[in-house]
Amino acid sequence: MLHWHAFEEDRDYVLEQFYAGVFDHLEVAGRVAESEFFRHFLDRGDLDALAASYPTPRQKEEVPLWLYLSSELTLKLHGAHGFGAYPYVLHCGGLREALGPDQSRWREDPGTGARHQVYEGYNQKNDYERVTPCDHDFLRKLARDTEVTKLQDWFDTAVPRFLAERSAFDEQGIFLIDGSYLFVPDNPHYAGSDVLRFDEHNHPISQAEEDALPKAAKRRCHWERCYKAVTLLHTNLQQDLFLYGGARILPGRASEVPYLKDLPAAFAKAVGRGVLKILIHDRGFIDGAATGLLKQEHGIDSVFPLKSGMTIYDEARRLSEVDETPWQTFTPTPKAPPPVPPQRPESIRRREQKRMATRQLRGIGRKQQAVRVLNVELKAVRDHRTWDSCPVPVHVVLLREYRSDGKCLEWALATTKDFTDPLEIWQLYQVRTAIEERHRQLKCFWDLTSFRSPAFSLVVNQVVFVLLAYTLVQLFLKDTNQGLVAGKVRERLLQMLMPEEDLLYLYCDGRFATFTGLELMGHALDLDEGPRRRMRGVIRQLRQARFRPPDLPSRQGPFA
Repeated sequence: MLHWHAFEEDRDYVLEQFYAGVFDHLEVAGRVAESEFFRHFLDRGDLDALAASYPTPRQKEEVPLWLYLSSELTLKLHGAHGFGAYPYVLHCGGLREALGPDQSRWREDPGTGARHQVYEGYNQKNDYERVTPCDHDFLRKLARDTEVTKLQDWFDTAVPRFLAERSAFDEQGIFLIDGSYLFVPDNPHYAGSDVLRFDEHNHPISQAEEDALPKAAKRRCHWERCYKAVTLLHTNLQQDLFLYGGARILPGRASEVPYLKDLPAAFAKAVGRGVLKILIHDRGFIDGAATGLLKQEHGIDSVFPLKSGMTIYDEARRLSEVDETPWQTFTPTPKAPPPVPPQRPESIRRREQKRMATRQLRGIGRKQQAVRVLNVELKAVRDHRTWDSCPVPVHVVLLREYRSDGKCLEWALATTKDFTDPLEIWQLYQVRTAIEERHRQLKCFWDLTSFRSPAFSLVVNQVVFVLLAYTLVQLFLKDTNQGLVAGKVRERLLQMLMPEEDLLYLYCDGRFATFTGLELMGHALDLDEGPRRRMRGVIRQLRQARFRPPDLPSRQGPFA
């Protein structure tokens, strides 16, 4: 059978096999949103610009690199990290419409009259009509052969330069740097991975820390094989924009501290001074020498919390006791309650009240009330020069947070930024939680850690292109004035961009048929018990892959 028959449209045959419980693949089409996405970047030459600097390992370019980048992106948008899914994803996705008539055409079979879409290809080596513009094995080999260091350097420099040329970065210049663990299967062939002990919250712990835990907490500790990802994320105070500007994949035990200097410095050299203005990080990245270098050489101010016991922290507390300047008090605005649903009939409201009273009486669904900050007291202690490793003056903002559980949390923020109101620094640091939410979304909804190969080059390739796909979706939303949905998960982003109903593509023996959701559900209801069980398993897999976090290797998921 010729290869172009792989996508012959034959609804009768597919339905006949479906009723027998036989089918190869089921895919939800996202053509409306994805076509507009690719047209947006292809028509403006954006993917050409990115491809021009891509560190290809090939001396001869038989397939254009912009097509390679587009193919990687369409796989990541569909959450398909195995390159073998490329023919299915391309056929039901939106990239094929965006490629244009000069690269794909419809062919009518003279015998049957059936129409097939075939691609021209990009060299003269085709012995048969192509069902994809390039072979999926070409994608895999190019990804595998791309040098890891060069790929990460490209993402750290060429991608930020491209975003800066498109005026994508916000004038506030706020960036977050953070590290996160990427759990992988316990396979020693994952080159460069480490096996670490984690607590129930997926924080790495030492043997001594584990020994100090209660017995119940010890039972929830677990060993995991992992990498560590250090990422540089751009956002703003409104948190309606999220763009990745750098990433490094390290062994699990490696220290992330050196990258406090390396990633922002590479970014600043790529886009110039004044784009990255404020760098926010947590206690794990504290490095006085790097903080001073970023300020002196690149004009980058840092905002970070101090560790208890640091000399600069203790000195600031002592100075605050003799300083007669009063503490400033701030009351955070409570979060708005969720929207009130439409008015329900009186009978339904009474029924709901009775049900909730019964649940409360039985202790069902009882949750501990979330702790919130009621008041914050702030006091600035400026111009510290006693941090020996930091060559620039550091300002300290002392804080007392009074919480709804009756406790008072005392801590401190340090910054090299000049300010008039210490509240500005506290509000800046509140943005840091945005990167934690990005970690959660990428791991749970963009399948960041669903690695299909232990080859380190393919691990890095998957992380880099997931971050690139996420960033380009954010840029697309910004360009089309849809920033209000920028914080949504992948499925919700695509749903909100698609005004039309999704189509379901069902494949069997090189043939396919399209159905609406209601059509396929009607056919599924008519299945016998055996085919119905198989269909039930496929639907369960699709739901797990698309609409809820995947099965992760630990109880809580890799959110460390």
